[in-house]
Amino acid sequence: MPRRAPYRTLAILLTLAAVLTAGATSNIRVKAGDTLWDLAQRHHTTVAVLRDLNDLPGNGMIYVGELLRVPGAAPSRPSSRVVEKGYTVRAGDNLTSIAKRYGVSVLTISLRNRLPRSGVVLIGRRLAIPVKVSSAVPRNSATYNAGLRIPARVQRSAAQHRAYLGSHRQPSKASVRRLVYKTAKRIGVDPSLVLAVAYHESGFQQRVVSPVDAIGVMQVLPSTGRALSAAYGRRLNLLKTEDNVLAGAMLLKQLVRATGRADLALAGYYQGLGSVRAHGMLPQTHAYIRNVTVLRARFRRG
Repeated sequence: MPRRAPYRTLAILLTLAAVLTAGATSNIRVKAGDTLWDLAQRHHTTVAVLRDLNDLPGNGMIYVGELLRVPGAAPSRPSSRVVEKGYTVRAGDNLTSIAKRYGVSVLTISLRNRLPRSGVVLIGRRLAIPVKVSSAVPRNSATYNAGLRIPARVQRSAAQHRAYLGSHRQPSKASVRRLVYKTAKRIGVDPSLVLAVAYHESGFQQRVVSPVDAIGVMQVLPSTGRALSAAYGRRLNLLKTEDNVLAGAMLLKQLVRATGRADLALAGYYQGLGSVRAHGMLPQTHAYIRNVTVLRARFRRG
């Protein structure tokens, strides 16, 4: 059994580790000649994941022009919110210069402060300036990383890992499912939870590597693998199915322990616990929790 992680290491892990997954989605339109297999390969996922994301029939039939959800969210425009900043009028100020300084219009300042039409402001008056500030999702979130702004080094690493796994024989889905169950039982985490995450992430396939270099069955980032290795005092090779499953299961166990709730643990697994605590759950995170919860119920039934 792995030794208990030091508190400091575990706190850093839970705050910073974001195991990014194929759960963040965007929409594509089916073109002539497309098949589920082709689309799964193109988007580095599995036919099973595409079926689950789109509630497709068992035969996997798709039609030209149909919209499908695929892993990997398109980069969204940064959102913003309005905050008010206080400014005390000084000698030489006028509304035009104040508006220019804060990047707002003279009309905005006038209306907010109920200034006279003349626009005259007295020295010493305190003005409320409505200013837009970015409320974009932080860079360690799934939305940011699953978009197009992926560093070249990460893309190269993902390609190398994909090539390595593709050139080596990997275990069958049935054997991976048994491994996930046994690993979860061994370390003391609900097997249905780990099975559901493993299936949603990769369809029990070790060859799956996401665009952001989340590796294998549990879609674990290399940085998260290193943090878990340090915390538990043993090197985890994410390219090995056994270590990959163990890494994902250990992280889920610690997230459940830290949050006390399976849904919050799933949010932490998908988005990163630090991001969830600082910014709340993303819409994609809610969808991820719903999907995994449905899968979990299926695995509980056997």
